[in-house]
Amino acid sequence: MTFMARLPLPLFRRIPLGLQVVAERALQRPALMRLAALLGALALTLLVAGFSMSQLSHWDELSASLSWRMADQEAAERRVVVVDIDERSLQTIGPWPWPRARQAELLEMLDEAGVGMKILDIVFEGPTEDGRRLSQALASPVPTVLAQLFSLSPEPAVRSGRLAGALPFRSCPQASEPAYGYMATDFGLAAAAFAGHITPLVDRDGAVRQVPALICHEGVTYASLVIAAFVSASNAVPVLRPGVSLLDPAWWLELGGLRLPLNQAGHLRVSYQMPRAGFISVSAVDVLQGRAPEDLLRGAWVLVGATAFGIRDVIPTPQGGAVGGVEVHAQLLSAMLDERTPYAPLGAPLWSWLAGGGSAMLLLAALRFAPRSAAIVLPAVAVFNVLALFALSALLLLKQHLWLGWVSPGLFTVFAAVLLTAGEFARVRFERERLYRNLSSYLPEPVAREVATLGPCAQVRATRREATVLYADLRNFSAYCAGRPPEETAMVLHLFFTTASRIVEEHGGVVEEMVGDSLLAVWNGSAPCADHGPRALGAALALWQSCTAQLPRHGSRHVPPLDLGIGVETGSVLIGSFGPAARRTHAVLGQAVTVATRLQALTGDLAQPILIGSALAACVDPGRIQKLGDFLLTGLMAPCTVHAMPVEYPPGHLRLVFDIEADQRVARG
Repeated sequence: MTFMARLPLPLFRRIPLGLQVVAERALQRPALMRLAALLGALALTLLVAGFSMSQLSHWDELSASLSWRMADQEAAERRVVVVDIDERSLQTIGPWPWPRARQAELLEMLDEAGVGMKILDIVFEGPTEDGRRLSQALASPVPTVLAQLFSLSPEPAVRSGRLAGALPFRSCPQASEPAYGYMATDFGLAAAAFAGHITPLVDRDGAVRQVPALICHEGVTYASLVIAAFVSASNAVPVLRPGVSLLDPAWWLELGGLRLPLNQAGHLRVSYQMPRAGFISVSAVDVLQGRAPEDLLRGAWVLVGATAFGIRDVIPTPQGGAVGGVEVHAQLLSAMLDERTPYAPLGAPLWSWLAGGGSAMLLLAALRFAPRSAAIVLPAVAVFNVLALFALSALLLLKQHLWLGWVSPGLFTVFAAVLLTAGEFARVRFERERLYRNLSSYLPEPVAREVATLGPCAQVRATRREATVLYADLRNFSAYCAGRPPEETAMVLHLFFTTASRIVEEHGGVVEEMVGDSLLAVWNGSAPCADHGPRALGAALALWQSCTAQLPRHGSRHVPPLDLGIGVETGSVLIGSFGPAARRTHAVLGQAVTVATRLQALTGDLAQPILIGSALAACVDPGRIQKLGDFLLTGLMAPCTVHAMPVEYPPGHLRLVFDIEADQRVARG
């Protein structure tokens, strides 16, 4: 997750304390954080499913439409033939509806061609004068099934014609759709043939993907057109049985040796696996004029329907475009004969849980083997999982005819990947924050930020600045430590460094180094500071006043008590990182550092706790400082004018005063 290095630091300090505690605990238990991410993804999935179940189901339907296009496009259906009342037929014969005599002639020509079954997707509504010939054609030895249409809405309750084809159920079964009105065949024709309904179930996009297998009207059950055709051809008595195993549908509709799977509501799902080009379609005018190939019609189950636009029997299907309703019945009939009607098994909910669990395991495995690349690996694995779920559901639909939705487990996979990635991002981020905070306790904060965000380098990384340097040292500390427990001396140093760091930061400076019993602070170095000189002097005075009050005063005859010496100077410094890439060091270089260090060493000899160099003295009000004279500091070639900042000693403080005229030191209270 290298992109995290570009984010600003420190972020952790801007988070409330309570969240920091939670983040620290999550950091120590990444497994718990990942479990929380998965539970959160599950909760989001259930929430979306609860509010948008219809939308998720619609996405499953749309993906199934894509699966149908992946089926064998060379498949062909020769048992079912569509006799199409198309545009050419209307242009030749005349507009619809044709006279009953013309329709009877079409059926008679089909009988002469030797068809095995006539299934009419036509409702012969209302009586006419020429209905006698049609009644005779319907009563031919070749089984004929008429169409009737039910209204599934309570209003308006239209009732036209006479219903036929009632199934021998004592009462309407549970797996049946209630109907309120109907449009059926004319009373004079209804007794001549069996009948089945052509009532569609239209989805939100207008496509027909399911049809009611059974419809209940006033306590009587009626079958769909294709089921009625099979009942008429086989004389089978329909039996409805509930599914038992996880791979069974909610209901089985048994028709002799054929079993049709129905869902809980009794709906029959349309299989669009057969390509449209796989069906044989013969124009009705060719049949009427005797030009239809007899070898195609002989023994076939013939579906007579209309695709002409003017007849308005046109519906959209998942195969794309608007087609005649007769093609839906052709798909149903072909799937029924091949026993490939798709259905959702009783174990479909279990499939969703198993698919989601498998996706979660894959995401966790990817996270375990590539934790540093979670931002790339987790989205890639999620995309792979979603594609694999779709491919598996499409394969099961086409090969095993199992309708298993993949959108819900796919949505869970996406949510899980997002939350796991966010969790890993937060975990790595907090690890970096903790590392940064630990690093900034050893280095100045700006330097720690640079070290945390930049890679190792063997080059000199330094910046020249005009800055003010303060060097403070505990005088007599080495002698004080002799014979004392290390724990005691460590507490003295800890208190000194803690107080000094606080004071330096309060005055706008940065503690650059803490070595031994000394401290080096810089103003306008690692961090900008406009009035660095006066602020450094203010820090020096506050430092001496606070730290000397905390230092232990129990000296001895041979060991003088602890005291604090401070040297301050302004000048050009070079501040940055030096050394090989494997072992870098942070340092501040320049004459100002040398002068401040030498001035601090001179504080004991001059009996002045705060000494100031000439460059800084030139920028300070002369009334605040006292000139002590010119001194040749160790390591320098030219004398340096030294100034002192007068301080008030606390009562009882023993100090050494340098008498310039006598060139000697005397002790004063």
